Amino acid sequence: MKKFFLITLYILNAIIVGVLVVSAFSGYISPQRFVFFSYLGLLFPFILIGNIAVFIVWLLFKQWKPVLINIVAFCICGGAIYTYCPLHAKTKEIPADAIKILTYNVMRFNNMKKDAPKGDPPNKILQYIKESDADIVCLQEYGVTDNSSNYLGVDYIINTLNNYPYHYIPRMKYPFRNQIFDLAFFSKFPIVAFRKVPYESAYNESFVIELDIKGKRVTLINNHLESNKLSEEERSNYYQLTKDPDSQTLDVLTQTMTKRLTPAYKTRAGQADIISQSIEENKNPYIIVCGDFNDTPISYARYKIKGNLRDAFVDSGFGLGITYNKLRFLFRIDYILHSNNIKSYNCTVEKLNSSDHYPLWCYLQLK
Repeated sequence: MKKFFLITLYILNAIIVGVLVVSAFSGYISPQRFVFFSYLGLLFPFILIGNIAVFIVWLLFKQWKPVLINIVAFCICGGAIYTYCPLHAKTKEIPADAIKILTYNVMRFNNMKKDAPKGDPPNKILQYIKESDADIVCLQEYGVTDNSSNYLGVDYIINTLNNYPYHYIPRMKYPFRNQIFDLAFFSKFPIVAFRKVPYESAYNESFVIELDIKGKRVTLINNHLESNKLSEEERSNYYQLTKDPDSQTLDVLTQTMTKRLTPAYKTRAGQADIISQSIEENKNPYIIVCGDFNDTPISYARYKIKGNLRDAFVDSGFGLGITYNKLRFLFRIDYILHSNNIKSYNCTVEKLNSSDHYPLWCYLQLK
């Protein structure tokens, strides 16, 4: 009986380990072919925690064969684990020629409110950007074209960010409004050229900006990829479920979220393919790709766009680097990627709670 019980446990352990390995490499498979693997990538941290718990149990019971199997699995998945949670100490001395880049989904500057409560400075997001001392700022969910006395307008924002002599704010068509601004660039370096990445989307876009940085030609791609379009009610249901788990609520929410996530995964895959092609066609010696990918570190979108680029947070960040912060959807979905001839320093997620995203910044040295 004991032997049968152990064999059963070994089989279950093999299954759990197998799921971990598959989830670690799930980002290589396009959801346009098999969307199932995208969900495994989403669940990677939870699967990893489950494997660590099982590993500890085997250690306590001194079952060395499954312990060895788990260790081998952790080694195989080492790249994915490191990608999800790098551990780098801060660099105290930043090279003098390094530039600072900031990417931030500003959630329409917290719904475009111009003034904060009495006693607070004007719009905290706008104030943060102005005081960040970043050389390049890439924004997503920038805001609408309204100019009024009560809400932030384009002119007001540009005038406030007057420490950036160069900016580019592309307009896009919106299904139920004439025009909206989704992306924005602010730079202390001259903008040489710009163009849209040619993928179709009603709500999202990517733009290529060419910059002259101290005589070096740099391609910068700012992205806001397809969101999962979860309603406020669905997000709230998820939050309540994390507080008070209930099997019936879980079943309903799982079905609802699947209907939302599956088409979003497929749409982002198509966008990522086109962005990847734009990266491959780049003729400039340096390239930086950043923005809100709306997907986790173990995802096809991030894998495809990254390609041969470096991930600044993986190279110089610390911890999970969670950039989305509302209702316990705690994931890193904002990125700064760059070519191999650029070195990153101190990639940091700033805990500023004014938007549903945290700002992400780092120093980049163009070698």
